[in-house]
Parts: sequence; structure tokens; C-alpha cells
Amino acid sequence: MLVKVSAFDIDLNSAIFDHQAVADIAAGVTGIVFEENRTFYFDTAAFPGFCVGVIITVKDQKSFCTLDVGGAAGAVIKVNNLDEHNQIMDFNFFALNIENGIGVYQHYHQSAPLSVLERLLKVQVRTEKERRIAAAVAAEEARLGKKLSASQAGKIQRAHKSYLKVGVVVRPETLKAQLEEYAKIKGMEYTYTVLTPEVLEATPLSNRIKKKKETLVFTNPNIVDSLAREISAAVRQFGINRGKVIVEDDEGVTRHIKIMDMPEVLWEQEYETVVALIDDINPNDFANNDYLKSLVDLFDHADYTHLLRANV
Repeated sequence: MLVKVSAFDIDLNSAIFDHQAVADIAAGVTGIVFEENRTFYFDTAAFPGFCVGVIITVKDQKSFCTLDVGGAAGAVIKVNNLDEHNQIMDFNFFALNIENGIGVYQHYHQSAPLSVLERLLKVQVRTEKERRIAAAVAAEEARLGKKLSASQAGKIQRAHKSYLKVGVVVRPETLKAQLEEYAKIKGMEYTYTVLTPEVLEATPLSNRIKKKKETLVFTNPNIVDSLAREISAAVRQFGINRGKVIVEDDEGVTRHIKIMDMPEVLWEQEYETVVALIDDINPNDFANNDYLKSLVDLFDHADYTHLLRANV
């Protein structure tokens, strides 16, 4: 069984939270048990500029089976019982670049999917948002000396509106299908890293630049199928490998879908190799975790640093 590491992205739309705030919220609940059998550990101190962590999923299993093929009687099933101090578990380590919200997530067959991390972060961000709203309402009522009207309270709630989505980084070849899931496609931003003569001719101060960013705003954001098809074709035609598409979901929330020419798998090793690297470690001791350090080192790998540290 292969253990793989893939890139992910935290899409955050909020006037009160940035990626640093989300990382701090997560670090503040390290050790939390979520969804009954999963313990989440977070840290923002061990690797400056990163929020690192691990999800430990404990399985409700008291025994396991092996197949003994060395006996004279042929293959025999053996049942092995666990003692009270041992539990079967899965592990998912991750590292988030706080500056740009791009991270790497380690996973393998039947381990916790990335959506588990998203659910935990959504709950914690929503809890902190509601705490801040309650504090803002209380402060305003104290200032006015009376209870706020529904309109006044609603204004405070809108000022705290926040949206968080954790997902895999979108590759150009999967872009069309991703865009078709949204209610509107409002615009697009992209960067030319190769400046062709045609691009330079249409660019002011072309002799002074090394790359160019453009922004498109669509006149009719409701023609989702057409725009999804045409954007996908343009990305292929012009070789756009870094950018974002501004979309709106069914609830009216604006999102930014990042486009990166990122490999689906950044790193992979056999399960037996990886478990040897994490043998006898404390999951809450991040500074001395060499395996986790190897994940953080991917951000400076020659093949990936321009993507994982991209300003998007």
C-alpha cells in the first residue's frame, strides 16, 4: 500500500479571518477529539510560517486477523487480540503554508480524507465567528443602552460573514468539471510567466516586466456551462498554469478556485517505509518529528517551491 502526499488549498472569504487566524484557531484546540474517534493535533511554532498537524483515527477494533502460511497444515487464519493499552490507528500528517493557504496532505487507502480536516476547521471558525458576533452585539448594546433591532444585529452578522473551503488544488484538465458545479462564474485572474511577442505587444512598459497578471470580469456570470467550457479551453490554449477563477455558489458566497499545474502526487512511499519513520514518536511533539519535517521540506523542493509558495 502506498502512502501519498498531495497538495490542497484553503479558500477563505472573510473580513475578520485570514490564514494566520485560522491557523491560530486550530492550534488553540490541539488535542481535540472530533467525530468521536479522531484526534486532531495542530502546531504553529515548530516550523515558522507553517501550521502543521496530524489526524489520528482510532479504530474500534479489539483484534485483527493474520494468515499463517508456514505451518504443515497449510494456510491457517490466526486471530490476534490487542491488549488494553494498544489500539489500531490511521494517521494523516499535513502542513499548511500560512502565507498563501496552500498545503500538503498525506493520505493512504481508507485513511481520513481531506474533507475531515475541512469539517473540523469549519466548525472551529464558525464557533469563533459566533463568539465575535455575540461580543460585538453585546458591546453595541452596552454603548446604546438598549437591545439592538433585528436590522442592527443583522448588520453586525453580515460584517462577520466568513466562508472556508478546503479542497485539492485544481489542475487545468479538471477545471471545467469543477466550474460547472457553481451558480455563477464572475471573473478570472491569471499570470503570464512566458511573455510571447503577442503578449508584450499588448502590454505597457513591456521592456520593464518579467511577468504579467490580467483580470477578466464577465458580463453575464450566469452562463456557467459556456464559461466553464471556454475558460478551460483558454487555459489549455494559452498555457495558463497559475491563476484563479472567481465563482459564486448556490448560497451567494463568492469563492476563488485556484488553478495550478500541480502534480496529483508530490511524494509517495510504501506504507512499511513510512511507519518506520514515525515509530515511537509523540504525535504532539512536532519539532522533533523528522517525518513531518520532510513534508515541510517539500515547500522548498526545486520541483514544487514555485507552486507551494506561489503568491496566489
